[in-house]
Amino acid sequence: MGKYSYLEAEVKPGHVFTYTGEAYECKKCENRNRCHGSLDIGFTYRVVRRTEGVSIYCILRGSEIAPYEIALEPLVLLAPSGKVKTGAVMEPNPEAFCKPGCGMIGECPVLFNMLAAGRRVRVLEKIGDFNCPEKNLVLFRAEILD
Repeated sequence: MGKYSYLEAEVKPGHVFTYTGEAYECKKCENRNRCHGSLDIGFTYRVVRRTEGVSIYCILRGSEIAPYEIALEPLVLLAPSGKVKTGAVMEPNPEAFCKPGCGMIGECPVLFNMLAAGRRVRVLEKIGDFNCPEKNLVLFRAEILD
């Protein structure tokens, strides 16, 4: 099932954006759920197509915005090397390998594991090894299933 949101009318299919949350003006808007209801902070989305439907006025932009179908982009996640198989379904658990105060945290994509924690993901492809001094980890591309 697709996700839907209202975006600027000039947005083209294929456009990719990361949702960073709503602005102050959006919190008071009667159309808030239409724009923000299907988006999760920190996740990246790709515009699939503009859909049928009426445009609405956006108080933040001061112009009309239009309805679009959007799709969640695959995430790049980390897991212990022996657990990643293409097509496998798993639940990322960063606590199994991530330590507080780790010196690699600035280079580590573990943030995306945090976003996907507790959700089922399907492994799309193994990307390669991740240089972690503590564990043998691999990077992989995954899609969220729920």
